[in-house]
Amino acid sequence: MLFRRKSTNPVGTTGSLQSDSTAADERSCPTLAKALKKLESLEHPHILDLGPFCGSSAVALADRGARVSVESFAPPEPPIEKDKREDDTPVEIPFKIEQPDGSCDLVLAWESIDFTHPKRLAEVVTEFKRILAPGGQLLLLSRNATGGHVRKTVEESMGRFRVKADDRVVRENSGQPTRTRWVHPTREIERLLKPLSVQGIHLQRDQTREILALHKAP
Repeated sequence: MLFRRKSTNPVGTTGSLQSDSTAADERSCPTLAKALKKLESLEHPHILDLGPFCGSSAVALADRGARVSVESFAPPEPPIEKDKREDDTPVEIPFKIEQPDGSCDLVLAWESIDFTHPKRLAEVVTEFKRILAPGGQLLLLSRNATGGHVRKTVEESMGRFRVKADDRVVRENSGQPTRTRWVHPTREIERLLKPLSVQGIHLQRDQTREILALHKAP
């Protein structure tokens, strides 16, 4: 779904978002502000909001001059153990994002990697790289491991992220079925993001990692 701009303000100028809420679950997101700042030089940047649908965020970003696409994120299923697969078992479906090659200046992928099985993370990152334009940015939020480096899992619903200001977001319950949330070690995320250039990893007090990566121009 594509949201078109309604104003003439380019991203990051007088159309900057202003927070209209003091909700307890509103959190700072300095990495988002950094990503949006980089879009100021683009006349009509294309932003992909990937995750549970949040129309108000898409409209707000579109009002700032961006072309905003919204696509639901369905994490790929865990890999099939081929040596145990029977003839009537469905074949593993490749992961695909329905966006053209090199079309996105910013992908807001939110918690997408946390709900992706470790053995299929590389596929997801490959798709991110495919759809990013040269110089395009990828923003990820990810739960940090605590109490050591052991990977832990919990059953949880993917969050819906409502953009309240350039540097503030609200995580809301999306109402979707629960899925396994994987806590990936930082070193593993950095390894998988090597096709891109990691610009920084910001750790929030609630142990949320903000990760900004850049598609390097050839």
